[in-house]
Amino acid sequence: MLIEDVVPNQQAEKLAALAQFLIGRAEDSASPKKISTQAFVNLANSMGIPVTHQQLISMSQQDPMRSLIVSVEPQEIRFRGSEDEGEASDAGMSVDQAQKTVDTMARRATSNAMKGIG
Repeated sequence: MLIEDVVPNQQAEKLAALAQFLIGRAEDSASPKKISTQAFVNLANSMGIPVTHQQLISMSQQDPMRSLIVSVEPQEIRFRGSEDEGEASDAGMSVDQAQKTVDTMARRATSNAMKGIG
């Protein structure tokens, strides 16, 4: 099964941008490169990216997510570059690019939410 069979390619790119953003934030704050699975799913969903835990497992084994995620467990997602994984590999997107993509997605989600209110 290909990632495009589970989630459209644009969704995979948005999730990759979100993951890269979180990795960058963890590096900036010298925090562990992991997040609870439920928090990641909730964050993605709130940004208009519908994804489930099972989809994340499948996506983490395919590009572009496999270059960012070490594992998707029931309780947490570990990103590349985490302490027990070793050094981060080049994920192909800078932290600035990821931040810009996430900011754009957040503005769209807010705009869509405001349209639903009015």
